[in-house]
Amino acid sequence: MNRTTPGPHPAARPRPARRLPRAAALLTGLALLAPLAAGTARADVTTISFGNDRTAWDRAEPLLGPAEVDRSDFGVRFSTQLDGQVFAQPLVIGDTVVVATETNHVYGVDARTGKITWHRQLGPAWASAAIGCSDPGPNVGTTSTPVYDPATGTVYLTSKVDDGPDDHHPHHYVHALDARTGAERSGWPVTVQGDPVNAPGKPFNAYRSLQRPGLLLLDGRLYFGFGSLCGIGDYIGTVAGLDTRTRRLTLFSTVAGSDTQRASVWMSGSGLVSDGPGRFFLTTANGQGAGASPAPGPGNRPPGGLGESVIRFAVDANGGFAPADFFSPTNNATLDKKDTDLGSGGPVALPSGFGTAAHPHLMVQVGKDGRIFLLDRDDLGGTGQGPNGTDKVVGLTGPYGGVWGHPAVWGGDGGYVYTVENYGKLRALKYGVTAAGIPKLSNAGTSAEDFLKMSGSPVVTSDGTRTGSALVWVIWSGTGKYGEGGELRAYDPVPVDGTLKLRRSVPIGTVSKFSVPATDKGRIYIGTKDHRLVALGRPGAFA
Repeated sequence: MNRTTPGPHPAARPRPARRLPRAAALLTGLALLAPLAAGTARADVTTISFGNDRTAWDRAEPLLGPAEVDRSDFGVRFSTQLDGQVFAQPLVIGDTVVVATETNHVYGVDARTGKITWHRQLGPAWASAAIGCSDPGPNVGTTSTPVYDPATGTVYLTSKVDDGPDDHHPHHYVHALDARTGAERSGWPVTVQGDPVNAPGKPFNAYRSLQRPGLLLLDGRLYFGFGSLCGIGDYIGTVAGLDTRTRRLTLFSTVAGSDTQRASVWMSGSGLVSDGPGRFFLTTANGQGAGASPAPGPGNRPPGGLGESVIRFAVDANGGFAPADFFSPTNNATLDKKDTDLGSGGPVALPSGFGTAAHPHLMVQVGKDGRIFLLDRDDLGGTGQGPNGTDKVVGLTGPYGGVWGHPAVWGGDGGYVYTVENYGKLRALKYGVTAAGIPKLSNAGTSAEDFLKMSGSPVVTSDGTRTGSALVWVIWSGTGKYGEGGELRAYDPVPVDGTLKLRRSVPIGTVSKFSVPATDKGRIYIGTKDHRLVALGRPGAFA
């Protein structure tokens, strides 16, 4: 198995004099941060969408219920200036919010006051103009959502750094930062480099790659994915696994043996999913060329080309991983041709309470063409394995508007799933079963308001499953071309006469595309495109 050797940041690599040297770490105001003992710190938002299942359901937020949000004093409590655009969801670690930017700055911010308590710079961000891309732009640094390990008090994140001999040779790194201080752990960062185990002679291309999906921490290992920058040039999807103890890195190509057939792993920033030890899921985008997306075949025999696919990976005792099951729609060739990626959306593992004895472990997947697939996580369905060569799925709803992001889940009131459509609506889907006892999702209603291009994925807060306690939160992308005039919107979770009621809307400035809020103890934290960390709530939650 081909693995790279971990090593320190290659700061000594020769560079032309015109380029800036690698920036030094900046640590400020450390005494202001309340001490956090490694392994004992209480971390409230450790990963994107609140858990490895990515349901985006925060079940312990009584201070973010309808009665609290209706109060006149609910609003913006602080707006902290940062260096760089924020595409990653903030994390909340004890009384500290950790937020990373596209200029490779990482901050620890006091969760109540907004005061910066520590700050680290991970190296010069890479200019996306070097490949002709402006989104993200003008810089690419840390784009994906980090993950926190409470057992060690460590925040893991990735960065793209402009430290090669020229701007066509940047590097991707995986960092391990002390959550108390922002200091880099000994032996880190690790360089992402080498050949995928299933594509020898096709080394990872840092220049053409963007690390967009949120990181997954599973059994002491990190898993993360790469796609393209603006779909420019030759690129492929890459899955990375990194053992946090040994720092051994494994790469896997979604199109075995190719460096041109695409099948990106980007999912509009959604996180890789796990529903238990030894297994994780992701979704790929469109492939290119013969064999890039699966031909008809069973799910338990995944082919080398896995474009337009939901893939379940199995992890062995030594940390190696490989596809064990997959689903790809029978019209995947059409999806490829029309650029209607299944992988614009991230998968979500539905919690217990959804499912039946025959299908106890369900998953939802929706992409650009707006079909909402209900899948069995233990038998994803392959390609063309249903009756008469149709899709072998548990259920199919739609098509409705395309989705760039992932659904959210509310487990009360009988169970709901929510999607935000690109140039469409916030949609509520009611969980139920057919007359034959098969799980299904049925359209229950939509918002009256439209959601414009690149609005974020929804989040649900509640007080357990108590009726009347839940709200659905979405970052609305604004009326401007670049996210100007963005808002945080709160909706009631159960449609009335087919309509989801808009309960509250708060202006928050210029927002990043696919932006997802973090909620914690009656507070909401949002990183913005205009270089800010914005916090909202009632005054008492910040006392």
